[in-house]
Amino acid sequence: MPKTGLSSEELVEKTIEITMELVRRHGLDKFRLVDVARELGVTHAALYNHFPDKVAILDTISERWLSEMDEALVRVAETRGPARLAIIEWFMAYHRRKRNKVRGDPELFRSFNMAVEADKPFVLRHLQNMHDQLLRLVERGAETGELDVPSPEGAVEALLEATMAFHHPLMVLEHKDEDRELLLQRVVSVVLAGLSANR
Repeated sequence: MPKTGLSSEELVEKTIEITMELVRRHGLDKFRLVDVARELGVTHAALYNHFPDKVAILDTISERWLSEMDEALVRVAETRGPARLAIIEWFMAYHRRKRNKVRGDPELFRSFNMAVEADKPFVLRHLQNMHDQLLRLVERGAETGELDVPSPEGAVEALLEATMAFHHPLMVLEHKDEDRELLLQRVVSVVLAGLSANR
C-alpha cells in the first residue's frame, strides 16, 4: 500500500475523484498532475505507477462516462414496445446525455472532445456500441414488420448521419443552450418514414 493507507484500487479511485474536482474548480488548462499528488499526499512520481500522465487520468474519466452512457442506452434499446418509438427514445436519451454533460460539466466534456478528436480506442469502442445498439433496434423493427427498410445497416448509417447535429460533441456544444428535442424527434421520424417509402 502507498503511504496514504489506500490500496492500489482506492488510490486510483481517489485520483479520479480529485482530478474531477480540480478540473471543475480550475479548468482543464490549469489542471496539473502535481496538484493531484499534493491532494493525495503522495509524490508526483508515485502516480506514474497508475497513470503515465494527466491525459491518462482524463481519458479514464471519459471512458467511464462513455461506459455509463453505453449501459444506460442499452436499457433503452432493450425496452419492450414498438421499435419505432424505441429508436426515437434511444436518440433522445443519447442527445440528453451529451447535452447535460456539456452544460453541467463543460471542462470534462472538453476533455472528452479531445479524446474524440484523437480517435482514442475507447471512443471508437463507444461508437461501435452505439452502432450495434441502433442496429439491433432497426432489425427488431424489420423483423416485426414495423419498419420496412431495404437494409438495416443502411438505415443505421442514414439515422446516425441525419442526427449528427444532436450527438456529435462539437455540434452539441454549439447548440447547448437550445431545446432541440422536438426537432430531433421529427428528424428521426422523417428518416424512418423516408427509408420505408424509398424501398
